[in-house]
Amino acid sequence: MTLAPFYAAPVFIKVHIIAALTVASLTPLQFWGFRKGSLPHRASGYLWLGAMLVVAISSFWIRASGLEPRLGPFSFIHLLSVLALFSIYTAIRHARAGNIIGHRKTLIALSIGFWIAGVLTFTPDRIMGQIIGL
Repeated sequence: MTLAPFYAAPVFIKVHIIAALTVASLTPLQFWGFRKGSLPHRASGYLWLGAMLVVAISSFWIRASGLEPRLGPFSFIHLLSVLALFSIYTAIRHARAGNIIGHRKTLIALSIGFWIAGVLTFTPDRIMGQIIGL
């Protein structure tokens, strides 16, 4: 394992990785650590959504590696980023309207998408794969 690929990466990729690690570390707290609706749940929820927003927006500066199908500089993963932005908006809208079931379902789906996309970064051609030595 080496952090050299992280240090050599452009700043927007570093921001993307740090935001993704923030989301990954807060997810268990949001789902299992705090009582739903409590002040800690809401406070860390804002941080979680903010970090997820940074992950989604920063992804648009990350170009396809050439291995996956793409449309111009964008790949399939960028569609997930658009979906994530919509999901963030929808989750906030549901929470403010008191639709807790809709809020919960939206964030579970967003979290599943986040973890799927995250796992796909651990390939030899990507920085996360290089960091862990694939």
